[in-house]
Amino acid sequence: MNNALETFLSSRLPIGGLVAYSIHLPDRVLEVQCLSKSFYPSAAEDMLTGLVYAGQTLLPANQQAAHYCWVFDCIRVYVAARSDGTSLALLVENNPGAEMDRIKDTLTAFIEQPSS
Repeated sequence: MNNALETFLSSRLPIGGLVAYSIHLPDRVLEVQCLSKSFYPSAAEDMLTGLVYAGQTLLPANQQAAHYCWVFDCIRVYVAARSDGTSLALLVENNPGAEMDRIKDTLTAFIEQPSS
C-alpha cells in the first residue's frame, strides 16, 4: 500500500500553489515533501504532522473518512483522512494562483483509493 500511496500522489504533481505534502499512516509518517523554497522543510513537516494529529481527534467515533481545512493568513492546510487511518495533508498557498480544483480532486481521489 505504501508504494501505491506514493505513486498516487507523484502522478498528480506538479499542482500550482502546492507548497508541501505529507502522507501519514496510522502509526507513522510515510512521506513528507516540501516543494517550495519559501517554506523550510522542517517547518512544513512539523505543521502538517501537527495538524494531521489534531484532526484525528476530530474524527467521528466510527472512523469515517473526512476532509479538514485550516486557513491561515498566507496558507491553507487541507487534510483528507481515510477510514483506515491514513491521511494526506496538503500545504497550499492562499492565493488565486493555486489550482484549487486539482487540489480538491486529489483529496477526493485519495479518500477513494482502495485500502490494501
